[in-house]
Amino acid sequence: MTSFLSTLKFLLFVCAFAAAGHILRVPDAGTRTTSLQTVLSSLDKKMAGELNLLDSSILHYQALANINTSSVEELRRAHLTTRQAYKKVEFLLAYAQPATIARHINGAPLPKTEPSVPEINVIAPSGLQTLNELVFADEIDRAAIKKLSHKLLGDYRLLHRQMKSLRLQHRHLFEGLQQQLVRSFTLGLTGFDTPSSGNALPEARVVFQTMAAYYSEYAPLVESKDSTTNALILTSLARARAMLAEGNFDSFDRLAFLRQVINQLTEALPDAQRLLNIESAGDYGDLPSPINPQADHLFDADWLNAEYYANFSSAAYSEQRQELGKLLFFDPILSNDLTSSCASCHRPELAFTDGYAKSLSTDGKGTLQRNSPTLINSVFAEKYFHDMREEFLERQVKHVVVDAHEFATDFVTIEERIRKSDDYRQLFKEAYANQPDYALSKWSISDALSHYVASLQGMNAEFDRYARGSSDELAPEVIRGFNLFMGKAACGTCHFAPTFNGLVPPQYLESESEVLGVPDSIVWEGAKLDSDPGRIANFRPADEAYFNAYAFKTPTVRNIAITAPYMHNGVYNTLEEVMDFYNRGGGAGIGIELDHQTLPPDPLGLQEDEISDIISFMKSLTDYEDLVEVPARLPSFDEVPAWNNRPIGGTPK
Repeated sequence: MTSFLSTLKFLLFVCAFAAAGHILRVPDAGTRTTSLQTVLSSLDKKMAGELNLLDSSILHYQALANINTSSVEELRRAHLTTRQAYKKVEFLLAYAQPATIARHINGAPLPKTEPSVPEINVIAPSGLQTLNELVFADEIDRAAIKKLSHKLLGDYRLLHRQMKSLRLQHRHLFEGLQQQLVRSFTLGLTGFDTPSSGNALPEARVVFQTMAAYYSEYAPLVESKDSTTNALILTSLARARAMLAEGNFDSFDRLAFLRQVINQLTEALPDAQRLLNIESAGDYGDLPSPINPQADHLFDADWLNAEYYANFSSAAYSEQRQELGKLLFFDPILSNDLTSSCASCHRPELAFTDGYAKSLSTDGKGTLQRNSPTLINSVFAEKYFHDMREEFLERQVKHVVVDAHEFATDFVTIEERIRKSDDYRQLFKEAYANQPDYALSKWSISDALSHYVASLQGMNAEFDRYARGSSDELAPEVIRGFNLFMGKAACGTCHFAPTFNGLVPPQYLESESEVLGVPDSIVWEGAKLDSDPGRIANFRPADEAYFNAYAFKTPTVRNIAITAPYMHNGVYNTLEEVMDFYNRGGGAGIGIELDHQTLPPDPLGLQEDEISDIISFMKSLTDYEDLVEVPARLPSFDEVPAWNNRPIGGTPK
């Protein structure tokens, strides 16, 4: 009953924030001192003033956009003023209304889609990031600026009215600030939300000044509980402002900032919250969430919660299911001709890829449409496959089972085969003892495989250990490479930390795809676009949105030293070739014209030594050696002795 009530309470909390205009009104839990209530009242007034200031800033911005005689400099100043006003309240707005912020106020300047029966709605890009590109473009489109600034004012005023109904709570402030730490490091300092203006560091200073201002109200209370924690927070916030004041975008030492500021605060702010007996999301442990509330640092191996992404039905018997899934993964019993297994295209020694430009078909003669992406850390995603056609980890295998060029079979046949093995029947019975009706079924076969795939996590590389402070040794070229990756080279604006794939922080709920203009061969001038249509093939003709054409899921760069060749079609054999492609501006830089290339078409201007440093950094993300163990034997089939000769992992192609 206790578990049920806790779950219900958590669901009510989530639903309250998800429903537009229906913000949580449940009073804070626990006893509150007069001092805490005074702090809350003071911060409530402060937040109201900041929200009004943002309203005034957007209004002024929109008024200038309406005046044809306004100079470009006036528009840019108004834009930067509005963004700074937004940065003062972003932590609470994005915490309370993340969907509104992402779609209308400060989302990426790219179209988005949302399901709508019977079609797909396309949401055109709008908000501050889109305006940022327009206002700082070489040629100013005044009509577009006027239109989008007017929309921004309307969208914000609707949001403002909703926020006025918010009964501010201490947990909102603490958890909003904690999310803002991750947002500032992974999106702000990379330049993700300041395209074209190059204003990332000044905005980051505003963010940390805001944090200091809000935390200062709590500081005396935290000091009375634990002076060490309070001093750590105050010192880290002061250090952040000092480091940001002295740096410039290209030379800023983001790795030092991570170790000296972000790590301290992601650990200490939750400590302060607990010291003040303020409830948090971590108090509701019944349901998994994307971020593990017990993790202290962004690069902790368990920062993200695999169970959330895998959508496991129960934590019970997870070890047995993982071991069963491992056997199934290496067993060619799943394929029609008993020669191919999952490991045929996901070889452990190649970080669970297969080393081919395009994976070989079952007969070993033809090829599939694309190559095999690494399975290590693949669980950390919203959608799966290069074209993102599957939303559930456990349903990936069905695509392989029924494909005529892969397993070329069906689950009825697979289940019938497995039932002929006493070993397998017993293993399924033990692994699914709490679900006997499904102990050996299409679902349990898929579920066991997903447990094994979800266990393939490699987030403890050489770089990770240094980044979280458990090691103090890292080669200078790796440090330089990380700072370039997250700064000048703009890699971190698509390959987000800490997964370095398209999983978007700080909520880590959405996986992004990109249109890069990948060529069909290694040609540096007059290249031809690869014919693979990408994501658009998943949409019905009536739903097609042009920006999904030639779009592919953003892959991880973890273990990239092991997973050549690169791109969905394996067009590039070396990391130097990949970096050359990006440095030229993607497809646009080698002669491919795409109206909707999401990769900025401008050359990056990286020098040879800078490219070498970036590659050194990516190589430092290698962590797969502990995951390569192969089963010593496969379950036997007493009823069909001939099947006992099948090789572990299948017959090599």
